[in-house]
This record gives sequence, structure tokens and C-alpha cells, in this order.
Amino acid sequence: MPYRTTMTGSWFRSKELSALLAKSPTGELSQEHETAYLDAERAAIRDQLHPMGSEIGLDQVSNGEQRLAGYTNYLPNRFDGFSKTERVPMPFSHELIGEFMESNPAMGQQLGAMASSFSLPKVVAPLRYTGAESAAREARDAVRIAKEEGAPSVFQPSASPGVITIFYPNNPAVYPDHLSYLRALARELRHEYEAILDVPGVVLQIDSPDLAMGKQTATDWGMDFYDALPHHVDAINEAIRGLPRERIRVHYCYGNYSASHVSDADFARVLPEIARLKVGAIVGELANPHHEGDVRVLARYVKEHGWPNQLTFVGGVVDVKTPIVETPETIRLRLEQLGAAVGHSNAWGGTDCGFETFAAMQNVTHAVGLRKLRALAEGARLPS
Repeated sequence: MPYRTTMTGSWFRSKELSALLAKSPTGELSQEHETAYLDAERAAIRDQLHPMGSEIGLDQVSNGEQRLAGYTNYLPNRFDGFSKTERVPMPFSHELIGEFMESNPAMGQQLGAMASSFSLPKVVAPLRYTGAESAAREARDAVRIAKEEGAPSVFQPSASPGVITIFYPNNPAVYPDHLSYLRALARELRHEYEAILDVPGVVLQIDSPDLAMGKQTATDWGMDFYDALPHHVDAINEAIRGLPRERIRVHYCYGNYSASHVSDADFARVLPEIARLKVGAIVGELANPHHEGDVRVLARYVKEHGWPNQLTFVGGVVDVKTPIVETPETIRLRLEQLGAAVGHSNAWGGTDCGFETFAAMQNVTHAVGLRKLRALAEGARLPS
């Protein structure tokens, strides 16, 4: 019996599109470049539906975030309250840099340099969301293109309240503490979620790496990661209260970077919290070798606590951080382990993370990405 398949969001951008995004002062392309980004979104959807020309592809596709420079870069363009001139360095924890220096020294040195030179707009006033039309336009375009290309379903990513607190550090002069900042973001981001879900036929994905990656990247929360985690889940639940949960999925991951990941969060402590999300699907990382065994943790949890029939677990059965291409048999094995844990009808196959979370920054090539998607589609259809 086949498993359904999807991916996590971002897809490879062309050199031409990356050049346009690099020049964009807002982190997203304006309608001036509509032809370019619509063509790119169509190409991204076609790649997912027909990887390497295959007749079989993914069941739920993404527009590939083609009009965005990254899954968080666009945010200051959709809020009032960010400075137009002042910027703050993006923080990296000593724990994360230390892990890189041990397992990927070249990247560790690059991160160390970025910590002092790479900066993002500063929060200077209470944030007020203003981007509803941009979000809705992107969703309408995604639904139209997906329908024209014959895609069974399409989703659109959007940032979680918690991931914003990682990339855009709190200004205590605006919000007195982390939880105040988090709750304010949840109230404002609800407007983006509503704008997307008001478009018939689209599924909302809330990108929430903070639910796992926050352990090694949240440097200014002022509280322990595991103490903060329940509040981050509550923030999402509050932001989507009353919205159609069957059309909402939440993605958690441990960071889309090539390193040892030995400082990652403990899935056994993360799982009970993400299981509280009032959504239709959880999209999580299971192919990364450091977390491939998480499916055993999941199975033990389900045996003890059960698993809601209405909650799908989209398991990452493709690792986007390595050029090693999984075989269809490997995909099938991982899917059957996931299906045994949560039930076949609740298990989907996906990717650990996006393939190009920021423009021109990826761990594998476009050609390898296509091979991985083809293996995913073929493996999901192999006989048990």
C-alpha cells in the first residue's frame, strides 16, 4: 500500500532569481518581478511532480519559496516595528560554534565571522503585521499554478512566532522579556495565517525550527530551552485557535546545516510537547543519522500514550544535508518503521528540511535534490 509524500518547502532557486533576491531590500520580490518568480514557482512545482522526468512525484507540493530570499528574511517587509536603518548581529551560541569547530571547521569559522558581521533589522517598536495581501497573493498563485500543473495538493510555508525570536533578537526596550515578545508575535502572525487559509485549496505550513533547533541557536531567550518549549507550542496553538486544523501543518527540525548535531535537543523531551499542537500534521526530521532512531522514541511514546487518528506525522525519510542519495528501498524501510509507529494512515514521507532555506545556500545540488525526490516518490509506492 503506498504512502503519501511531500517535502518541506524551499527548493533550489536559479542563478538569475538568486541575483534578483540578493538585490531586494525587503527579502522578497515585488510584483515588478512577477513573471520571473511565477515562472520559478511553476518550475519548482514541476520538479516535485515529475522529478527527473518521472511520471510519479509528490502528493503535496510547495511553491519552493521562490519569491523569498529565505524563510525568515521576508519578515521585516511584512511588519511595522523593524528599524529601516538599525541592525543587530545575528547571534550564534558558543555551543553551536564549538560543534562546528569539532565537526566542520570551515563552517565554524564562517559562522564565527558571520556572528560579528551578519546583521538583521532591529526591533524598535511593537511589531504590527501588515503583510496580509502579500501572503494571500502568494497563496493564490500557488493554488492556481498547482492546479494547472495537476498537483493533488499544495502548501505554503510561513514563519512560527518562536523562530522569529531566534532570527530577530528581542529588544527589551520594546518587550520586557522573551515570553512577552513570543506572545505578541503569536497575536500578529495570526493575521498571516488567516490570510493564507482564506485562500481555498492551500495548506498552511508553520515553519518552527525553534521547537528543536532552538536548543543550540536561541541565545537570548533568558530561559532554558526545555522550559521555553511549552510556551512556544502554546504560542502556535493560540495563533491558530479556531482555524481549520486539518489545513495546518507544523515543521520542526534541528537545523539545516552539515555538522555532527551532537548538541541537538533530545527528541524524547521534545515529542510530548509537539504532540500537543492543534494541527493536522507534524513534519519532522527522521533521516538525519543523528535522529534516524527517533522513530523508536516515537513508537515507545505511541505505545504508552496513543496517537490521535487526525494527526499525521510527515517523517523526514530524505536527508537534505548529504549528497548521498537514498534508494527507494531505504525510503520504504523508513516509511514502514514510521507507519508501524503511528499507523499507516497517519504516516507520510517527506524531507528533513527544505533544500535551499536561504537563496544560494544549500547542502546538495539541484541534480541531487531531484534524485532524492524521485527516490522518495518511488519508495513510497514500493510493495510492503
